This record gives sequence, structure tokens and C-alpha cells, in this order.
Amino acid sequence: MAFCVAAIFGTPAASAADSHTAAPLKVLLIDGQNNHKWKETTPMIVETLESGGFADVTIATTPGKRGDMSTFSPNFADYDVVVSNYNGELWSKETQQAFETYMKDGGGFVSVHAADNSFPAWEAYNRMIGIGGWGGRNEKDGPYVRWKEDLQRFTRDTSKGSGGTHGRRVPFEIVVRNPDHPITRGLPRSFMQVADELYGRLRGPAENMDVLATAYSDPSTRGTGEHEPILMTIQFGKGRVFHSTLGHDVNAMKGLAFQTTLRRGTAWAATGTVDLPAIDNKVLTSTEAAAGEPANAADVEQQPSDTDKAAALNQPPNIDGDGWQSIFNGESLEGWTQKNGTASYRVEDGIIIGKTAVGSPNSFLCSDESYENFELTFEVNVDEGLNSGVQIRSKTRDEGGRVYGPQVEIESAPGESGYIYGEATGRGWITKEQPIKDAYQNGKFNRYRVRAIGDRIQTWVNDTKVADIVDPESSGSGFIGLQVHGIGKNKGPYEVRWRDIRVRPIQ
Repeated sequence: MAFCVAAIFGTPAASAADSHTAAPLKVLLIDGQNNHKWKETTPMIVETLESGGFADVTIATTPGKRGDMSTFSPNFADYDVVVSNYNGELWSKETQQAFETYMKDGGGFVSVHAADNSFPAWEAYNRMIGIGGWGGRNEKDGPYVRWKEDLQRFTRDTSKGSGGTHGRRVPFEIVVRNPDHPITRGLPRSFMQVADELYGRLRGPAENMDVLATAYSDPSTRGTGEHEPILMTIQFGKGRVFHSTLGHDVNAMKGLAFQTTLRRGTAWAATGTVDLPAIDNKVLTSTEAAAGEPANAADVEQQPSDTDKAAALNQPPNIDGDGWQSIFNGESLEGWTQKNGTASYRVEDGIIIGKTAVGSPNSFLCSDESYENFELTFEVNVDEGLNSGVQIRSKTRDEGGRVYGPQVEIESAPGESGYIYGEATGRGWITKEQPIKDAYQNGKFNRYRVRAIGDRIQTWVNDTKVADIVDPESSGSGFIGLQVHGIGKNKGPYEVRWRDIRVRPIQ
């Protein structure tokens, strides 16, 4: 079933500009040397991070090869996080020391793809990235770290061998190994990345390192046959590091897997938290690699996740939100038609008042409009001793126009208020279990909220959730009806009163 979660929350769907409500992160992006086409990929990283007002990126470009590195001395402390698209010659000792101090004091660092090839002789840098490749790295630098499916855990392989390899660029599946980390908590358990270099045989100190996700490096594509680390976090002093091996080129950086994890990882490295929305598993799927323009990266975060949907459906409808339509004008019964009975209905002071008639069958004042997926709210006050209800998705049959369908019960306490009855269906109570008998407050107006989406029906009476059922047997659409129950001789008359009757359709 399709529906709009924005309608459930009661606010319009957020635009890209609204996706990040906090002040933009101050990001320093370093480039200038790389064995990859950094002049093409740096703009992609900038667009990904600046999308939706998530970050404000400043680019710091080093001198070229054999240039004067003493001129490269950014003030790292001015930024929330440093992102590296750099793989080249060593920075000056002063800049190295400044960066180490920044990280030890609580800075944030993000290593993108070939940045983990950099600085094999810089001990602190290798501790920051956890594991790296190429540049002469081998067993002296630390172990290989791999996920072993048969053991269901990570292992450290200290055997001899060089660090760094990759097979052909192909799409591959990323599998989350730590779903409880802030970066991965809002992600599907597995998802595809577009064609990219899948780094393997990375090795290094691997201290204070948490591997968040891996990918299988398939031998058929000249891979290692191992489940290799893809996304990692490392603690360095008080600083936080997010290490991603994704992002070889422009096409790889168009992968939603790259964009999403880069934004989430950057948020965590900068702040220690991730306030970006969860990602729906229909957006990042485990069967097909999704791609998009980096400038639109924030739009992906506006797609409601299954977790968001479930959370929204557990909350009562927000009656102060947008999208509500009044179906009673407060002055007349225009838009309503009485069916199946002789009880009377009138309007007084913005209230519909239904009054019993002796000998009449159940009477219904029915909306001329039909509704399918919707939220409904109203206030009701029923005389003690009278049974009433509101029909939803109901219809009529026979010449007499007999009303039938699900009815939300209205009854003074103790009673069944809020439960669902199958009016004229022969089914009796649709909600078989009825533990709550006192949600309704006698002698006053009570606020009802009803949600009907697909075959799921939920009700709240005042602030109490009463019913949450799946009802595939009832009609999926129909009118709303205000019932005045029939009464026997020598009883009544009784009245029931409704006001503020509103519907919010859900697409």
C-alpha cells in the first residue's frame, strides 16, 4: 500500500533545503595531489556535502609535485571536520604536527578512497586511518583485517604480503556489520554501490578501529576472495575518523551508497552524532545500485524509511498538522445524507445533534464523499445509556439503503468506545480483544482520532490508543456515517453530539 508519511506527521514533505536543520558543518576539503582525477572528484564531494545546506566546504589545495609544502598550512582548528581527497607528497613537519594536534584535541577527519594510500611513513596518519594500501605498506605496518563468514567475526592476518589491491571496477554489495553505530543505524543492512574500485588487502595498525561495513571481493573480477572492510571509524586521541574506501571516480561518486555514507560519516566525524534521516531500503537496495547527482544528495534523505513509516504509524494523527479538511461546515447538514432510520439530526451552535426515535432502526447521517486511505478526527459527547458510533469506509445495500461496514464505537464508560464493530456484516466485533473500557470520559466531549490505511485501522480515544487491527475483509473505501442507535419502547429520548469533524486524505 502506498501512502505519504508526510501526511501522517502533519507537515509537508521537506525540501532539500530543509533536510539539515542544524547550522552547516564547516568542512575543510584537502586536494592538490592524487593518482586519481582529483580535479574532477573534488567538485563531486563538495556538491554531495553542500546539498541541502548540510555543509559549507572550503577547499585547501596543496602545491603540486615537488612544490614548496611549507606554503600549505591550513588552520585546521577553524573547521568541524577535515575531508581528504589527497594522495601525494608528505606535508611539512609543521603541518603534520598541527593536524595531529587538531585530531588529538577532538577534531574530525574523513578519508576518501585513495586518501588511505597516502603517507605510508607518517606513523600518526596510519593510526588515524586504521588500515591503508600501496606506498610500500606490508606486514611491518600491521595486519590485514577481514570479516570471516564461517566464524562470523573479524580476523587479523599478520602474514607477509603487500598492502593494497583491487579488481575490476564493478557494482558490489555493501553489508553492514555494525548496525548500531550512528553512521549505519539509519541504513539498510545491505545495499549496492555502483561500479567502483573495491579495495582489498589493506593493512595497518588497526587500533581503536570499528569496521562498520564490508564487501565481498569476488575472485571472478580479480578480487581477493575476502570480505574486505569498506567503511570504518577510528578513534585517535579525542578525535573521530571516518574512513571510506568508496569513490574512485566521478561515476562512483554518483552512487547513492557513496553519497549517503559520506554525508553520514562526515556528520559523525564532526559531531559524534548523525541527525540525518534514515534511508529507505527501497532507495538503497541490495539488488540494484542506485545513482544520482551529488547536488541532489539531500533529496534521498527525504524518502521516508520503513522505520520512519512504522514510527509514524505508532503515533496518533497530529490534529494540528496540515492537510486537514473539515467535512462539517458548522452551520448546516450540507454534504451529508441520512440513511436507514428515522432518528433526527440538526445543527446547533456548530454541533451536529442526533436524537433517538422510538421504534427506529439504527440511523446514519452519511457523508456524500467516499474516503479510502485517511485520518479522521472528531469530538463527540453521547448521553449515558445510548450506544452510538461512526462508520468508516461504509456502504449501503438493499432498497432501504441499509448501512454496513466498520464502525468506531461510541459508548459511555465503562464500555467499548474506540473498538471496531462490523455494522450489519454478521461479523460482530472486529476487534476481538477489548481490554480498555475507560478511555471515554462521560458527560463531556471526547476527542477521537482514526487512521485507515490499506487494511489497517487504528483508533485513539482522547490520548489512549484503543484499537490497532488488520481488517482485510472490509471495504477499502466508503463514506463516513454518524450513527444514532435504535432504542426500545419506554427508553430515551437520548442525544449524541458531534463537532470538529475533519478528514485528512493520505495518498
